[in-house]
Amino acid sequence: MAFAFSLSWAQVKEFPLKHEDFSPFLLNGKTPFYGEISTDKAEIKVQIEKAVKNPDRPEQYFISGHSEVAGTTSGFSGEMTFTQRFNVNNAPDEMLVFADFMIKEWGSGEHSGIFTGKARMQMAKLITKDTRATVTFKGKWKNYPGTLDFEVWWANFVPKDISKVVFK
Repeated sequence: MAFAFSLSWAQVKEFPLKHEDFSPFLLNGKTPFYGEISTDKAEIKVQIEKAVKNPDRPEQYFISGHSEVAGTTSGFSGEMTFTQRFNVNNAPDEMLVFADFMIKEWGSGEHSGIFTGKARMQMAKLITKDTRATVTFKGKWKNYPGTLDFEVWWANFVPKDISKVVFK
């Protein structure tokens, strides 16, 4: 009897903004995102060229584009799944939206791998065609051979201290 009661509380909460289209924020006006990767804080440039909402799972987007680090460019494809929405404490007209991402670079070798982590968008609660958002990705990059494993972040703004950017 207690087991059945526990299951009723374990239901997955549906993402509340499944009718919104976040692809314009992911495409970032055709402008690359910039950030850092590796212990040397090498610059990374990430350009998402395509973001398609999954019609069967509206919280999921399929993305593709390319990344560039130290002159080495690699195409990629992957997915993002939006998971949560929160109000912004000191900005009642704004919200934070969080997602999980996994991006696989095409190719093989030491400098190709998989990005995994969290994304965070801050924007107006009322989304229109003119709405802008700050978008930040933060996570890990591991190469396919398993010999390199780096912290990574990229965003469409330059945070003063990436460690202070909150991710859920």
